[in-house]
Amino acid sequence: MVLFFFHCKKEYSYEGGNVPVIRDSVIINPAPNSYICSSCVGADNYTEGKWSFYNIDAFYCGIIDTAIATPDRDGFTFFGPSSCSLDSGLVLTINIQPNFLTKDVFNLTTNRAGLYYYDNIGQTHPFVTQPGFTFSFIIDSYIHQTKMMTGRFSGTVFKPNGEATNLFGKYKVKML
Repeated sequence: MVLFFFHCKKEYSYEGGNVPVIRDSVIINPAPNSYICSSCVGADNYTEGKWSFYNIDAFYCGIIDTAIATPDRDGFTFFGPSSCSLDSGLVLTINIQPNFLTKDVFNLTTNRAGLYYYDNIGQTHPFVTQPGFTFSFIIDSYIHQTKMMTGRFSGTVFKPNGEATNLFGKYKVKML
């Protein structure tokens, strides 16, 4: 089985003149009730091609623009940018062995999942899973005929300063 981790970096180039100040659009340590961008208002639902998650009192959401299954369909990766910040986004890679996405699947939970929420300004990820800490990925339903998958994810992730925190999220994606 092959799992894919994709990491994209945005390059900034400016030829001539003064170097512009680039402001980071991700708030890593939001104050309580402070981070819900206007694009995420009402996005806490299961909408095709979307992801969302909570961390403490912050709410993040975005689209899933790519969803790739392994050739045996026993694992997959999906990812896409944040709706609130074009330089940020979510990547999830999941291993469901010994199960396969070759038939309808319901209520399947695996702890063999990795997540990172990337930010292309800076050298760290605002949230990333680490080996040895529980992170669960749940397929509530996968309908093989339509390739539509709906579910949730949750668990321990780490901030750049090493502090552990928890995420609770949901997704709905059409698998290739």
